[in-house]
Amino acid sequence: MKKKYLGLICLLYALIILFVNHYNILRNFLAPQMQIYLKCSVPVLLLMAIVIFYSDKFHYHFKITDLLLLLPLVMLIMAGDGRLTLSASTNRISNIKREKVVKKERTKKDPKIDVSKLDFENPYFDVDDEIYLDLGNYLMYNSKAEAFIGKTIRLKGFTVGNSDYLPNGLYGLGKYGTSCCVADAGFMGYIIKPNGHKIKNNTWYEVEGYIERHEDLSGHDIFPITVVNIKEIDGSNEEEYVYPCYNYGDGSCSKMKKYNLKY
Repeated sequence: MKKKYLGLICLLYALIILFVNHYNILRNFLAPQMQIYLKCSVPVLLLMAIVIFYSDKFHYHFKITDLLLLLPLVMLIMAGDGRLTLSASTNRISNIKREKVVKKERTKKDPKIDVSKLDFENPYFDVDDEIYLDLGNYLMYNSKAEAFIGKTIRLKGFTVGNSDYLPNGLYGLGKYGTSCCVADAGFMGYIIKPNGHKIKNNTWYEVEGYIERHEDLSGHDIFPITVVNIKEIDGSNEEEYVYPCYNYGDGSCSKMKKYNLKY
């Protein structure tokens, strides 16, 4: 029986991987480009289990420390479906450092927006998961985003309170951005200006608005979304993880390319 312990472990690992993949839970633990490696391990684990169970040539000496092999299985069971709570976003604010720039005097004034003429049936940016992370990074951290001041935008996400670089009254609206696995997931997204609308922390919303210029507490330009329409939505039906655009479709990031963003 001690010999077959290792075979049982291999079998359990393979079955759990198949289970989380079948019920679409694997995406809550690994980014798409990392999932293929785990899926490829399934036939290897099954082959190892068969060899251990049925081969007389396989020799294995059980040690009490081998019980540690059960630890990942226990941790996975305790993790449930792997979804992070919204309150966890407070401790997972992205730590991307913005490039320090010397502020220049603006030669042109930002355009005044006539809200009555904005078309939200066809917003300029209709943000789905494929462009969520890359576009959010651009609008938050790239000074050349000023080219999109006045452009309409629609997106969904959950809110977090003010971070240490946002002036009072501005909020973060986003999702958990992941490049590898849930361990490196951090809140990533957009800055929103309520514009008179009441906004609660840790709440899912669909927001429509337009992009304008503001300054953070360090005097850097930021480009928040001034809210025109907002509605609270059921977050249980929303995807809370987003990945770099090359994880979607054919990996060409075609939806990002059409905006011709300048870096």
